[in-house]
Amino acid sequence: MRIIYNTTFIIDKDIEQVWIAFMRQHYISRLYEQNICDDIIFTKVSIDQPEGKTYSVQIIFNSSEQQEAFLNHYLPELEEKIIAQYANRYVCFSSILTEI
Repeated sequence: MRIIYNTTFIIDKDIEQVWIAFMRQHYISRLYEQNICDDIIFTKVSIDQPEGKTYSVQIIFNSSEQQEAFLNHYLPELEEKIIAQYANRYVCFSSILTEI
């Protein structure tokens, strides 16, 4: 059973390219460096919202222990970096999915 932590972001279209670079350099690469998850899927949602461009980051875990380590030790730091860099330029929501 795999656990997927999905976050959907809607970002201002005028920061799209710098936000993508930031996510790759400071969010995704951080997780790979720490070997905290099994895979990360970074996608652009095909249909944008009127508010901006829509992206999804899916972080895949093979155990609840991996997920808990991410939620408790890495997610707060990553969220702080995004807020510091792009406050009021995006909205996001997260959900935890379990593969069936």
